[in-house]
Amino acid sequence: MKKEIFFLGFVWYFCVVGGYDRDDTLIGPYPYHIPINNNVLGIAYHAQSGLMVTSVARLRPGVPSAINAFCVADYDQGTSPYLWGFPDYEKNTLKEEFYAGGDQSRKLNKQDKYSENYYNDYQDKYYNDFSIISSYHPIVDDRCNRLFALDTGALYYGPNGPIYYVQNPSLIVFELPPHGCDTRYFPLSRRVEFPNHLWEDPIGFLYIALDYQPKGSCDDLFLYITNVFDARVIVYDYKRGDFWYFADPSFRPYMAEAYMVFNKNFEYYFPIAVTNLALGWQDKDGDRNAYYGPEASFAEYVVSTKLLKNSKKAPYKYKPGEFELIGYRGCRSQTCRQFFDLSSGVLFFAEIQSNRVRCWNTQLPLNPDTIGVVMESDVLQYVSEIFVDPEGFLWFHSCQLPLLFHSEIPLDITKKTSRSFRVRATDAIKGTVCDLSNKYYRSEFEFPYNNGTIEYL
Repeated sequence: MKKEIFFLGFVWYFCVVGGYDRDDTLIGPYPYHIPINNNVLGIAYHAQSGLMVTSVARLRPGVPSAINAFCVADYDQGTSPYLWGFPDYEKNTLKEEFYAGGDQSRKLNKQDKYSENYYNDYQDKYYNDFSIISSYHPIVDDRCNRLFALDTGALYYGPNGPIYYVQNPSLIVFELPPHGCDTRYFPLSRRVEFPNHLWEDPIGFLYIALDYQPKGSCDDLFLYITNVFDARVIVYDYKRGDFWYFADPSFRPYMAEAYMVFNKNFEYYFPIAVTNLALGWQDKDGDRNAYYGPEASFAEYVVSTKLLKNSKKAPYKYKPGEFELIGYRGCRSQTCRQFFDLSSGVLFFAEIQSNRVRCWNTQLPLNPDTIGVVMESDVLQYVSEIFVDPEGFLWFHSCQLPLLFHSEIPLDITKKTSRSFRVRATDAIKGTVCDLSNKYYRSEFEFPYNNGTIEYL
């Protein structure tokens, strides 16, 4: 028996339709649009509206829109969709003054806390006072129909290029109406800048995990935000507007496991710290296991959200062992993102150099023998995203991040440079050790695909 994967192929060879400028228009010293510098890094799916939100981080010049979207129902399996700026092009368009004076020192944020009235005033008074500069991995909130995104506020133009610190890093929240695919209207719900004491390098703001509290409203929510260059997990109490952070040694990269190979021939060194927290089942008190590991590591750890939600224990006032080592996943198992499937208790790993997506049933001990392979293929060059949507589908995405971040090599836009896949999570684990109902069942994937292009609209 074979399992089908829905495939969306992405090729960055396109024209911009509906954007604000021609491709060759200069914004600062750079053209508005340079196709070979664009690559989809993150995806987030809103099941209620059928909207797929994608991120194209500004790691090179010529990226028209940092956050984008398309409607999945508009495209057939194996085709490449057209993207449009999210929430619109105006909020994503770079401005001439961002490049004034060359490399800029970061603008310090003088305000560390914000009142409840601040948020209400901000939406009305300051909506036009910010732009979306660069974002890696937006996340959809299916419970309250919102999109959460981290904006680094910085333009990082390659290992030998300039860095423009345009704005303070921020958390941005947009509403996701059920008819968003038709209206393309996504109101701003909140934008808050990270206080200065929380961060050193804004380019490291990567992933968000959403932790709703039992029987609470949409505001009864804690966010766990990672900064992979600062080796910190920042906690944000959405209801009270308070921030704090933890910086446990287990967040740090293991340098010997930071040497990696992309696409079999590009070697790079990436000492990346903790990337994201995958939240497990909630107990009667509303606490969960939070699974994590540094990207530059084979190790897997766990911590209780009971600790993370306690600001009095931050950043170092906790007991030894509260951040606990579970075990090791095995060689070449570095992972950029993990996701816990609440329906099965299975943790899915997005691996970045093994050409695999793997799984581990958290009811089993963790070691290489208890980790199953969901998919293995050469097309999985750097799996940067993985999640399970409310309809029970496992989505994962492969991109070209190592080339973008560590080199000046142009992307080959005559070929697919990023790919998104979908399969039912129950089918994904069949035939693997992760499927405790029938662990001896084995099968293969097939994933049809064909050539296509992706374009901005």
